Amino acid sequence: MKTLITRTVTGIAYLSVLGFAFFFSKYALLAVFTTLMLIAIIEYINLTHKFSPQTAPRISHPANRILLPVVWIIVPVLLLEYWCIGLKANNIMVALLIILCANDTLAYVFGSLFGKHKMCPKISPKKSWEGFFGGLISTLIVTHFFTQIPYFQNNIFTNSYIWIGFAVVVIVAGTFGDLTESMVKRFANQKDSGNILPGHGGVLDRIDSMLFAIPAGFIYWGIFKI
Repeated sequence: MKTLITRTVTGIAYLSVLGFAFFFSKYALLAVFTTLMLIAIIEYINLTHKFSPQTAPRISHPANRILLPVVWIIVPVLLLEYWCIGLKANNIMVALLIILCANDTLAYVFGSLFGKHKMCPKISPKKSWEGFFGGLISTLIVTHFFTQIPYFQNNIFTNSYIWIGFAVVVIVAGTFGDLTESMVKRFANQKDSGNILPGHGGVLDRIDSMLFAIPAGFIYWGIFKI
């Protein structure tokens, strides 16, 4: 119960900061996500110190240690900032975060109740196909309803079917992002990327799905914008 309360309080605080960043000003958004990016990079560097050529022969190479955070962390966060500030698509990005948050919660619930068939037992033993599909389907239903709110209406995503497609892309990409971070932590033999967020681990643990979902969602959005 204590852990659940800690996770809940930390989660509310984290989401409050993100909400402030999106709705207060573009400078707040820039500051918050740049800070999260820098913390995530520091956490990644700390993980790399625990890599070994035996457990991670390719990723342990010095060039790959430098390239990976650029491609994996820096580029998606800069793309997020450009998407929201430069292209003024805050409502799309807010929807993306709601979709990821809903899917993460619902996949956990379905996985805990019905999970029997593991997705990638060697990388993430707790993830199951039941959790994945249960989270996916229930999040699509949530997406259908919350995107009817006027704030999310725009001239690019003009109907529920386009929003549902966006949610599928974001959820699938986000799952790969989650598994990628789990693999990196396994190479370092660590449960969490850090401890800055009580009950949740590190910043990298919280934004791992975003790092894959942002580029995938941006491409999907760009196709309809064109």
